[in-house]
Amino acid sequence: MGRRARDARLEDRVRWHHSLFLRLFALGAVVALVAVVAATWATVRSTAVAVHQEQQQSLHADATTYDSLIGYAATHRSWTGASGLVDRLADRSGRRVTVTDESGRVLLDSGRGTTPRPVSQARATLDALAVDTALRSPATTTASGAPVPTPGPVATVPSACRTTRCLEIAVPPLPAIDERVTGPFGSTEDRTSWAELQQRVDACVERAGVPAVIGIRTDFTAIVGYPGRHARVARCVESSRRAMLRPYVAPRALLFIGGGDPSADVSWSLSGAGRLRVGVLAVAVLVVTLLLSALLAGYVVRPVRRLAAAAQEAGEGNLLVRVEEHRRDEIGQMAHAFNRMADRRQQLEEARRRLVSDVSHELRNPLANIRGWLEAAQDGLAVPDERLLESLHEETTHLQRLVEDLHDLSVGDAGELRLSPEPIDLGSFCDQVADAHRATADAAGVELLASTSPGARIHADPVRLRQALGNLLVNAIRHTPRGGRVLVLGAPGTLRVVDTGEGIAAAELPLIFDRFRRVDPSRSRATGGSGLGLAIVRQIVEAHGGTVEATSEVGAGTTVTIDLRARPRPLDGSAEPA
Repeated sequence: MGRRARDARLEDRVRWHHSLFLRLFALGAVVALVAVVAATWATVRSTAVAVHQEQQQSLHADATTYDSLIGYAATHRSWTGASGLVDRLADRSGRRVTVTDESGRVLLDSGRGTTPRPVSQARATLDALAVDTALRSPATTTASGAPVPTPGPVATVPSACRTTRCLEIAVPPLPAIDERVTGPFGSTEDRTSWAELQQRVDACVERAGVPAVIGIRTDFTAIVGYPGRHARVARCVESSRRAMLRPYVAPRALLFIGGGDPSADVSWSLSGAGRLRVGVLAVAVLVVTLLLSALLAGYVVRPVRRLAAAAQEAGEGNLLVRVEEHRRDEIGQMAHAFNRMADRRQQLEEARRRLVSDVSHELRNPLANIRGWLEAAQDGLAVPDERLLESLHEETTHLQRLVEDLHDLSVGDAGELRLSPEPIDLGSFCDQVADAHRATADAAGVELLASTSPGARIHADPVRLRQALGNLLVNAIRHTPRGGRVLVLGAPGTLRVVDTGEGIAAAELPLIFDRFRRVDPSRSRATGGSGLGLAIVRQIVEAHGGTVEATSEVGAGTTVTIDLRARPRPLDGSAEPA
């Protein structure tokens, strides 16, 4: 197999991303992925539910513990006496509960430990005046876990009021102080503590450059008469309350919660609901697998059936049948190969019919002429003189050339064209071929010249190359008008025949190497030969592994180039010469 054939086969290979194997593999991977994802989803879902439940229980227990201890701190001035509460909380949550001061020294421990605890490991800070809203009881949080939002400032006068004189806005307190802390504000009748609170708030807002508040309600809502800067007012109320309540609550402490190793049950449940879930999942995976398999079967079988039907029609003589080849996998490649085969078969059939028609036409005219003249001589209508004999000889010579050309073409078609390539000096070779055709050129009034590059050589069969170059010269001389010129140019590995003839139309140029193809459609031997000369040239050149090309311009001339720079391929079975 030659290099060109190997390159062509490499180009025709299906690209890996269009391969049917890859698609089948990808489809199998999808099936496996569906199964794995389904199983993983079921496992993760079961695990997530169990972990979520455990987390909710843990968060609820932590919130309950935190809220209970904050409630104790809000109603007691020290942690003395809270050991019973700590024990009850530990029993209820199943985990150890420890309360330390801010340095980590143990104040209360359900495990009766006394070793100081690392401050960085504290679960929360116990301060009734600075409550951690994230650890409050679920009753004080929304369904999403966020704290219940506190209302913003609310105008307490009709909206028809347009001036600041009648404007009164209620600024609600911040939720940082636990509502169970009462301190000196346990009675609304004691105006001394409320007056002190308002004084503290007024001093705070005055330092911040904010006007004084109008008053403070018993729910610690501040009443102001101006819009804006309400957050500063709320912070002043909070800091003032905290300063007055600090002596009435337990000191700040740290909460540690730990111990126990609760684990969630993440295994498949064998209950009826669990078995039903497994069965439904298995059936779903099976259905998906069957659907994908059906799609794959249809994807492969349908084009194969169409291809088989087309092949059957072609076998029954339908040369026009073709199959769709829009796919780019192996099946698409097979459809493309079938269409190429059908195209080639149709071309060969058309060429065969055209060949029979052309051969019969080429044989009919000379045979009719010979028969006509012979019958005329037999009937005494023509004198068998030298002129008649010369005409009959010309007709038989034409028939002989036609038969020899057909024989050469048939030998080439059968792959039996024997070549004996050898190095040829182009200088002497071109001169010899030009000298052999000089008489014909002189008779036609055409100047025939040969020119080669110094030392130019070519590797070819000299007999066959002479035949090809001779056919080109005959064709060039025939189509060059009197006074024109034909040049034979030689260069290393190439031969070029250039004429100043009538030229060839662009539409005819790609077809001039076809058999029985004439630029002149009249088929007259006065203007053209048998139409096989250029076809023989192409066959000889391609047998050498070379190429032949023609360029032309109507009214300017034609150039035919033989390129044998590629190594010739011997067809006689012998080894290629070194």
